[in-house]
Amino acid sequence: MKDNSLGIIFRTPEYGKVKQRLASETGHEIALSLYKEMLFTTIENVLSLNNVDIYGFYDGRFPEDIAFRYKRLVLIPQEGRDLGEKMYNAIVLLHTKGYGRIALIGADSPDLPPDYISEAFSGLDSSDVVIGPSEDGGYYLIGMKKPVDFIFKEITWGSSEVFMRTIHILKRQGIPYFLLPKWYDIDNIESLKRYQNLSLL
Repeated sequence: MKDNSLGIIFRTPEYGKVKQRLASETGHEIALSLYKEMLFTTIENVLSLNNVDIYGFYDGRFPEDIAFRYKRLVLIPQEGRDLGEKMYNAIVLLHTKGYGRIALIGADSPDLPPDYISEAFSGLDSSDVVIGPSEDGGYYLIGMKKPVDFIFKEITWGSSEVFMRTIHILKRQGIPYFLLPKWYDIDNIESLKRYQNLSLL
């Protein structure tokens, strides 16, 4: 059995296809540039982790620039009709590769402390599922030892109820879970300013 695997769920950077909410405030060109920066920063951030195999699950065309820049990142196309199916299928794939601890993140929290990811893997030693709640009501990380499909169902993705709904399902099913500290996503001007101010510190 292998140890830790981390999957980054992202959309291949293309004009008009990323960060739609942010683009409504900044325009698509700026949103695309910002998303590229966030994605690259996210990848470089997690590549600092030791003893973790990193995978990139992309939606869209094959990201040639990312493949060229980050040789350690194993790129795999997403499969599924919605975000829940895509995340579940990514976990299934990593589980079939023999990993005993699996975590997924997105590209919306580029300054997520790597220690939080390390803590997630440690949390899986005592719990079946680990979740990193985001301040907007979703979650920035989901992790598990083996695929659990029902926590990706009955969820309205993109809503402010994702985290609480997931916790409700876990409690209903009697699944032990571990919670990470809260963090934030970048999806509007306000959160973007917060990220840029923190980056200057």
